[in-house]
Amino acid sequence: MIQRIQTVYLFLGAAIMFSMLFFPLMEMIDAAGRYYRYDLFGVHEGVGNNSRLVQSVLPLRFLVFVTGFVSLFTIFLYRRRILQIRLCIFNKVLLLGFYGLFYFYYYHATRDIEVETHLRIPLVFPIIAIIFLYLAIRNIGKDEVLVRSYERIR
Repeated sequence: MIQRIQTVYLFLGAAIMFSMLFFPLMEMIDAAGRYYRYDLFGVHEGVGNNSRLVQSVLPLRFLVFVTGFVSLFTIFLYRRRILQIRLCIFNKVLLLGFYGLFYFYYYHATRDIEVETHLRIPLVFPIIAIIFLYLAIRNIGKDEVLVRSYERIR
């Protein structure tokens, strides 16, 4: 059953979460003109090799890794469909927690300085992953109904 459509949805959800590692989530400029980049490796002041780490966001990076690996792990539980659904729901809760943790770090990075923020596209990747997880849950449920109907016929 690995060739089912929910496998594609789960893989796309994992791929989009892992791709967040390569893009900045937000860019900030303070009143003095200093540039800050907020990505999953921390909040960095400056550009390129001259940048310095202002704040670490290690738990946020860990959360992205966990959600990606849970999606990949769920693919291989195709014989245990109810567990697949539960792991998808757990993953959706983790993805919602991503935004809470993101705001927490954003608040602590900007509480002492006035900054102008520019949000970037990768910040919506967890929402897209939630949509893929929803589609996977629907298709896993359809498979479960189909298997139960075959068992009833026997």
